[in-house]
Amino acid sequence: MATEVLEGTWEEITCHAKDLAGRKVRLIILEEEPLPQPNKKALEVIQKVRERNKDMPETGGESSVDIVRRGRKGEMFT
Repeated sequence: MATEVLEGTWEEITCHAKDLAGRKVRLIILEEEPLPQPNKKALEVIQKVRERNKDMPETGGESSVDIVRRGRKGEMFT
């Protein structure tokens, strides 16, 4: 017989009670996993970049390569 693994909250496991009736089972209580903390330094950098770029004009959808080529041809950007 193949081993079947069920994992979830107690409420989720009890939904399978009818299928598990009469079968031998093993219950292991898992420790609570801590919630992931936001990367505050990365968020600060993103905020600074957003603030710096808020008044920058849109490029019109052209690629970075096209912008560099225009700059090499002498076009001035602000």
